[in-house]
Amino acid sequence: MLGYVLGISFVLHACHDGGQNTENKSTTGNENVSFSNKKIPFYYEGITELRRGDIIVKPNLNILPGTSRVSGGYLFGHAALVIKGDTNDNPDSLLAHATIIESTARDVTREFQVREIAGYTVNEQQCRNNTSFGPAFTGRRYRLRLNLRESQIDSVIAFAMKQKNDLSTWNAMKSFPGNPSTDSLVRKGLRENWADNSQWYCSLLVWQSVLYVTGIDLDSNQGFEVFPNDLINSPYFNNTADQKKHRVIF
Repeated sequence: MLGYVLGISFVLHACHDGGQNTENKSTTGNENVSFSNKKIPFYYEGITELRRGDIIVKPNLNILPGTSRVSGGYLFGHAALVIKGDTNDNPDSLLAHATIIESTARDVTREFQVREIAGYTVNEQQCRNNTSFGPAFTGRRYRLRLNLRESQIDSVIAFAMKQKNDLSTWNAMKSFPGNPSTDSLVRKGLRENWADNSQWYCSLLVWQSVLYVTGIDLDSNQGFEVFPNDLINSPYFNNTADQKKHRVIF
């Protein structure tokens, strides 16, 4: 019971650490350096592009109750969905020119709790500031990419965008199809569909958007909450022998 209480109390923070980490040194593990040619690597290093539908994730600490493990996790992690991509050899410039949608745990007004914003931007106003994936986290940022049709990507983004003006909160819950309580709310016109939550945290927004459109469950350990680490560990992002780069660290 104590683990459960600790778990839900941490989830709000699992979406944001305030960009307070100023260490630029990578603390990720060395999973990528010892693979033979017969093995499929856990991740590749470096990116020069972001595409619509990509998922950006910063891993969380492994001690959080209910999380799966990722080397190099720091504090509480974060996750966001790319809605406008870009190409650039500098990863920070790449982020700055891309646009994401995210659920943020910052103390901001409702209109900015689920927000559309540059992947990296510095602003004195917290509602317009986003350093969650900034240069302080070089080597601890993951780009995750599903093999989806363009129509599916459009629908995933459209679902996430519809959640703007919802609340960001630690006690948001996963939704699944076929839940009698949810189905009743839909029939009464109180929800648009089974996935239409009114409260989110960062990794839940990403997870729910993908599940609703594709039926893919990206929670690698099927926990009560879905942590940023759980997205990173999803087997749907395993890199393949044909050099498809689904999980990349940068």
